[in-house]
Amino acid sequence: MCYLMPLIKSLLLKTFFLLLILPACVRGQDDDKWPSLSYLRQDYRSVQIVAHIRIQEAEITNRVGGYENWKIRAEVIESFKGKLKKGDVFTYFHGAEAGFKKEYFSGEKIVFLLAERGPDRTIHYAVLENSTLPPNSDRIKKLRLIKKSSSQKRR
Repeated sequence: MCYLMPLIKSLLLKTFFLLLILPACVRGQDDDKWPSLSYLRQDYRSVQIVAHIRIQEAEITNRVGGYENWKIRAEVIESFKGKLKKGDVFTYFHGAEAGFKKEYFSGEKIVFLLAERGPDRTIHYAVLENSTLPPNSDRIKKLRLIKKSSSQKRR
C-alpha cells in the first residue's frame, strides 16, 4: 500500500488543478470578448468562406459511430471572406458528435467554411472544426477589422 501513496498524491494533485482550471476554461467560452483577434485571424486564414448566417434548415444526413453529419441550409447576413454575398442561400455540412439537438443548428451563427470541389465540379462547403460561433458585436467588429486588413494587403 505504501508504494501507491505517491501515485495517489499525484492523482489528487492533478485532479485539484484540473478542477481549479476547468471553470476558467468554461467561463472563457461564454465571454463575449472571446475569441481573441489573433484566434479569429488564424481561423480566417484557414478557410475560404467566413460569414454571419441565419440557418433556415438542418437535417442529419449520415451517422457513423458516435458522429453525425448535418446538412445545413443558410442565408448570408454578412460576408467577411469569400464569394458568398449578403442574401445568398447556400448549403454546407457540419460534422458533430452524436446527440446534438436540432436547436443547436438553428438561428444565427458565424461560420468558417472550407470549400472543396467535388468530382462533379460543384463546390461543397464544410465547417472548420470547432470554429462555429454565436454572433455578438465584439466578434462582428473583429471580423470586419480582419476583412479590412486583408483587403488592404491585397492592393
